[in-house]
Amino acid sequence: MEPKKTMQIRPYWNEQDYTALRSLITAKFADPGRRFYPSLGDLDYIRAFDERFTEKVMICEVGEGTVIGAVWPGHYRILHIVTGLEYTHYESDILAWAEQHFCAPTLLEDRTGNEVSIWAYDEDTVRVQLLKERGYTKHTWYMYSGVFKLGPSLPEPQFPPGYRVRPLIEAERGAKINIMGGSVGLTAPTAEIYERLINSPTYQPELDLAVVDDHEQIVGFANVWQDTANHIAIIEPFGTAPTHRRKGLATNLLYECMHRLRARGVSELYINHGGLWTLDPEPDDAMRVYGTAGFQKLGSMFVWCKACRCG
Repeated sequence: MEPKKTMQIRPYWNEQDYTALRSLITAKFADPGRRFYPSLGDLDYIRAFDERFTEKVMICEVGEGTVIGAVWPGHYRILHIVTGLEYTHYESDILAWAEQHFCAPTLLEDRTGNEVSIWAYDEDTVRVQLLKERGYTKHTWYMYSGVFKLGPSLPEPQFPPGYRVRPLIEAERGAKINIMGGSVGLTAPTAEIYERLINSPTYQPELDLAVVDDHEQIVGFANVWQDTANHIAIIEPFGTAPTHRRKGLATNLLYECMHRLRARGVSELYINHGGLWTLDPEPDDAMRVYGTAGFQKLGSMFVWCKACRCG
């Protein structure tokens, strides 16, 4: 860990900032204990879906312009803070700045008043301890992260007769967009959003997969993002059309992804699932699919909240 220097937090400038942020994430994912949110694919997905992403992102830098991290508000104005492996000791300064600049009436339905909120993994003991010291309390809302190690023996996909998986073709994007809008928890992208998605640095068309029926109609999908430097990948998002559920398509689509990725040299596949509440007694459909497919829990990322005074 290098000695602390004076840190500046400034607005996002250009694609060089995005490249620098991606480099920090790539280095962080080289450590198996740090493979959390966001991955490269998560970041590209977030930017594609939020047309104001570059207006929201604040870049943290030290010295003569060395980018050490970033902070930005996501859904419900919950903050994401990303720092490089050797720069986590700056997170206290980033939080102090964020508490001044992102204090606002809460958007969480079960809370009131002005506050600032942030995501943190339970396993990130450094950040969790820092949040406690700064007066944050842990909310029940969390996001699950799972991992599947792609060893020599993988489950074989066994799709029902009439279904198969292949890469999406350009003329089918509209059909995929419609299915995405019908998937639980997903926002249907516009054509403009999808155009941004396919122009993302991590996007590879051969990993934009579609499940089709015997009429070549799309009934399921998976966007797979490969981090070639770290030999890992993440699925974000995937789903099936409501009229084709309960047929095993989602589970077998995951198996198909695993085989395709192992052939590309990928060693681990990750998946995230958000919007979960610890008070829920039973897992939802997505969590049941991940369990059936054999994903192991990597971690849980919770929201932490702190009351603040605005202005």
